[in-house]
Amino acid sequence: MIDTDAKKLEKGQIWLDIAKEGANDGFWGLDIPQNTIYYNGKIREYFDGDKSTLYMPIEFLKEIIHPMDIDYVNETLKRYLKREISIFKTECRVAIQPSNYEWVLIQGKGIWDENDEPLYLAGSYTLLKDFTNAVNHHYDIKRQLKETSALLDTIFDSIPDPIYIKDTEDRIIQCNMAALDLWGYTSEEVIGKKCTDLKMCSKPCTESITQKACQSKKTEKIQTYIEKLEKWVEIMAYPVFDKDTNEVQLVMEHIKDITDLKKVELILQENIKCQEKLLKEAQRDNKAKTEYFTNVSHELKTPLNIILSTLQLLETFYLPSEKEKKYASIMKQNCYRLLRLLNNTIDVTKIDSGFFKLHLENADIVYVVKQITLSVEQYIKNKSINLLFESKVSKQIMAFDAEKIERIMLNLLSNAAKFTLPGGVIKVGIEKQDEKILISVKDTGIGIPSQKQHVIFQRFGQVDSSATRQYEGSGIGLFLVKSLVEMHNGTIHVQSEEHKGTEFIIELPIKVLKEKAKEPLNNERSSYKNVEMLNIELSDIYE
Repeated sequence: MIDTDAKKLEKGQIWLDIAKEGANDGFWGLDIPQNTIYYNGKIREYFDGDKSTLYMPIEFLKEIIHPMDIDYVNETLKRYLKREISIFKTECRVAIQPSNYEWVLIQGKGIWDENDEPLYLAGSYTLLKDFTNAVNHHYDIKRQLKETSALLDTIFDSIPDPIYIKDTEDRIIQCNMAALDLWGYTSEEVIGKKCTDLKMCSKPCTESITQKACQSKKTEKIQTYIEKLEKWVEIMAYPVFDKDTNEVQLVMEHIKDITDLKKVELILQENIKCQEKLLKEAQRDNKAKTEYFTNVSHELKTPLNIILSTLQLLETFYLPSEKEKKYASIMKQNCYRLLRLLNNTIDVTKIDSGFFKLHLENADIVYVVKQITLSVEQYIKNKSINLLFESKVSKQIMAFDAEKIERIMLNLLSNAAKFTLPGGVIKVGIEKQDEKILISVKDTGIGIPSQKQHVIFQRFGQVDSSATRQYEGSGIGLFLVKSLVEMHNGTIHVQSEEHKGTEFIIELPIKVLKEKAKEPLNNERSSYKNVEMLNIELSDIYE
């Protein structure tokens, strides 16, 4: 038992020594029966650089404590030992070096025996210089924080947009001057209140943006009209999180006046409604116009076909003289031109309405284009123009509508023949680039001015639109060509220089239908075997 107590005492002494060694203050003790005082810590260290405990008679205190303070210390000590005061605590000057005193705070606690006689007194002392430095440092930090806070408050109040901070219960805890100006209240009237208490809106929100931001834990935005202010505002709510719990602690909200933007938006919406109304009216008018042209075209085709058939009969059986045949031929050519115009008009209306469809078949595009070119060779030679065909590809099976390719090529060839002077050259070329087939029709004709090239593919677009233009035409042909090419997912563009010639280049993607490819068109099965028919069509219809 004695060994155990000794071990506990030894362990306690070790902990006490560690505490004394690590403490910033010094420790002292007074053994009244032995009339001895001991101390250690900083004052000892100042004397001889040793923090260990020094024992000395109590009378030696007058050598350490300043002469002007010794009586006050002794009087305080006597009063405490007599229990006249409950706390022993005094301040005095203590010599840390000869003739060098520092103010020290001394405090302690005593033990009395059963006869109420004092036995021991022990406590600590603190150099007030260190305490003063700590206090000064504290006040420096406090001053800096105050200055920083004042600067932040100045910045906060200088922001032109209203900004305020709410707690999670939707109560305003801070706001800037712009917010007070917007609401028309003082800070005392706002702090601690909810937005509904301010009665800015005639219909309060069922769920405030603050509550939304707290629930979603992300930035929320709303636009609302404040009737009291007659303003449209955009409110942004930014949740502020506790760094330890990651829960929403506060919500900072920013109000932006968007009244002018909202007015512009409303004007734009009205304009859009007007434009949509005008568009619907235009579509209705266009539909009526399309239906009218379609009906007129069909109605005109019937008597025109009858006139054309009658002219063909007269020319064949009832017109013996050459003069009569000449006039009949002129009438027939004009009937063909009218027929072509009607067909083009019908095709344009079909394209506009989406009823113009392709009939794709796998075939040899090189063979088809060559046959079309050769079918008009004699007609072009009759105009003293050389026609050349050159292909860098011997064969290319791909999906296309042969009838539409025919219309494309005949339109381009007729244009080339129309605008190329005698002695000129028209060249049709085919080549392959990557997964595309390029078909070109190039002439040495009069060319197209650069400022007019963007017009030629437009509907009814013509380079020369004057009433006295030299070349006849409706301006639909190249529009149809472009439409037919684009229906094949291709493109067409023109390269031309005035007085030097024109080249149209068509790019068609090489695609093959999944069905078994048909055999290339040949002379026996081709719709192009009747060259005479195509010559008539090109000379009478396309010229």
